[in-house]
Amino acid sequence: MKLPRIASIVATAATAAMAPAVLIASPAFAAGATTTAPGLPASPTAPDTGPGTDGTTAPKPDEDPQAAKDRAAIQAILADPASGRGVREAAEKALKGTAADMRRFLEVEWAQEQLEDDRVRVAQIAQAGGKAVRAAAGKALTANTREAITEFLQNGQHVARFEDDKVELAKMLKGAGPGITKAVNKLLDGGTREEVRAFVETGQHTVRAEDDRVVLLGALKDAGPGLKAAIIALLEKNPTPAELRTFVTTTQHELRDADNTALIRAMLADAGPELKKAANAALEGTPADRAEFLATGQHTARDKDKAAGGGNGGKDGGGKGGSDGKNGAGAGAGTDGSGSGSGSGGATGTTSSSNNAAPAGGTGPLASTGANAQLAVAAGAGAAALGAGAGLLVAARRRRTAEAAR
Repeated sequence: MKLPRIASIVATAATAAMAPAVLIASPAFAAGATTTAPGLPASPTAPDTGPGTDGTTAPKPDEDPQAAKDRAAIQAILADPASGRGVREAAEKALKGTAADMRRFLEVEWAQEQLEDDRVRVAQIAQAGGKAVRAAAGKALTANTREAITEFLQNGQHVARFEDDKVELAKMLKGAGPGITKAVNKLLDGGTREEVRAFVETGQHTVRAEDDRVVLLGALKDAGPGLKAAIIALLEKNPTPAELRTFVTTTQHELRDADNTALIRAMLADAGPELKKAANAALEGTPADRAEFLATGQHTARDKDKAAGGGNGGKDGGGKGGSDGKNGAGAGAGTDGSGSGSGSGGATGTTSSSNNAAPAGGTGPLASTGANAQLAVAAGAGAAALGAGAGLLVAARRRRTAEAAR
């Protein structure tokens, strides 16, 4: 066995380009025996088919009939899609050699190179397969016989892949929509090997696309402006199943977080200290942190601001300082929730009972020893002055009346 070549090919088997080719090539090989190309007899009796397609293997004018038949047989092997790299290299070399080289290829080298290529193919299938396929391939390679290798390529790989496909079906049920759930359960209850393989390869994508459309239509109900616009744009362009899947699994979450971020930033303009603290923490956190803040955290923070400063720390509950011209002193919290703002009295000079928790450094209801007392003293003095003036006028009038009588 040529280990260097096997190692070289197996090392490239993991590439994405080779895996599909392996799955396509292996059934094609399975249609024929490992020692003969499809349509060719075991002995070199194939008719002369003329020159090769590349013009380098045309029969020579003086070539004997047996050599011509050998050449035609080798050309047919090269034309067979199931022929592997080793067989092709040996066949091309034989065609460039003598009649004896061609005969040796057909009698000895062909079978050897075919077995070598089959081993490589088994290794490639294992690399691209699931757990059961890898186990079956490993068993065949360990046996290292022509019979074991041929059995795996013709039958074993398909039986093992059916087991892997059923495992994939079961995995699809987690978080699946109604379409996928129905289709998967039906296949698990009695789907054939071919039906299961077709669903795993292609069918699942069509069914999941319908489920994804339903998910996106439902997301419009509570979507923010950015997410809503993106969903509408996507659905209007008749997206592919792959585009729908990407949007549902990734894009929608990114857009929803962007909408949540914008909403939280808008709260900072008139937030109280607790709300501002919680909002900034959410902005610095994860998308899950921002979603939790909008769902519950903001309300907890507002309640703390409300309890601490007489306001509730946001647009929906005050927290702004300012004056109230209708009921006198409008003491309340400032725009930062610190409670440092104060209001001035209005026409009545009274304070509302719902707004009587004055912040530190502010003014509460006017005390009797304050400005009102000073106004009362002034008013009493004015009244006494008016009374004294009236008494003097009466006395003067009586005096003039008495003098006139005399």
